[in-house]
Amino acid sequence: MRAVALLGLHVKERDVRRFELPDVNLFSGNELDPNDQPDAALIFGGDGTVHRHLAGLALKQIPTLVVPVGSGNDFAQSIGIDNVAMALKVWQRFCQFGDNVRAIDLGTIQPLGATERDVAESGAASDIAIPWRSESLDTMHFIPDGPRRDLPQMGPRIMQSQLRRATEARDEIARTTLFSCIAGTGLDAAVNRLALKQSRWLRGHGGYVVALMQTLGSFQPPHIKVSVENGGEWRTVIDERGFLIAAGNGPQYGHSMRLAHRAKMDDGLLDLCFVRLLGKMRLLRLFRVVYRGRHLGMKEVEYFQAARVRIETDPVSEVFADGEYICRTRVEIGVRPEALRVIVNPG
Repeated sequence: MRAVALLGLHVKERDVRRFELPDVNLFSGNELDPNDQPDAALIFGGDGTVHRHLAGLALKQIPTLVVPVGSGNDFAQSIGIDNVAMALKVWQRFCQFGDNVRAIDLGTIQPLGATERDVAESGAASDIAIPWRSESLDTMHFIPDGPRRDLPQMGPRIMQSQLRRATEARDEIARTTLFSCIAGTGLDAAVNRLALKQSRWLRGHGGYVVALMQTLGSFQPPHIKVSVENGGEWRTVIDERGFLIAAGNGPQYGHSMRLAHRAKMDDGLLDLCFVRLLGKMRLLRLFRVVYRGRHLGMKEVEYFQAARVRIETDPVSEVFADGEYICRTRVEIGVRPEALRVIVNPG
């Protein structure tokens, strides 16, 4: 079996040696070779390292093990891998039997262009992104490295249409960011921006809470509008000022903060958590109980599920996912079902 070890910034080759098992050709690197198709991938790092490799791993459908050695390991914990010793046990099981692979969903984020109202008022052509709608790469008749070569020959006019479609699809994927845990904007995004400037040690030892306390005093809650798709039409479900809106593919982020407490990674849905205006002391209480999911009982918290949502803010706000900056609002967030194959603890 051939396997690639994808190393985070602070991981050394010696960290990989425990996972070098008999009959396994394990080679290391910082990137996934677009021309290679290994039998498995091991990610040595935290949520940021996982996030960086999602697109390639999802495209190639490579069974992936996460070895939680990063400053934040919420994704690994969400799939039942709490430490390196457990990851090694799970890896040994996979190498021996290969029966502990599970398909999970990934979230998708697309920046959107001008609003429909802006387009109507200006008379300009719309640059609103067309939703990906989780269409498979096979039906798109292309792969990111170029058009597929295993399809029947097509006539010139059909070929032109297919090439145009391939170009549009490549552009669409370039606009689409995959995420594993939680994406959000508002207070959460402001805290994440500050946390990224912290030392690696602080990020791994309560840095999110420190950044929250530093941000809270000066933060001005934006006006947040959230629309949900239902039967091909969009319906506004939130249109008010609030502290944050988060969309969870998984239940937790920020070192075990279970903001999307009920989220499951294989149900094809996002769990949305909206925190409306509330006093700063109540907000601090929310962040004290969020580790156990008890914030869902607070009257200022609205919690619901959806497959696709559009989020606008006034003023425009940054969007973060898996602790990484993605773009600015206005955005569409959705789900790509069974997008990633992960090697898990069979229990």
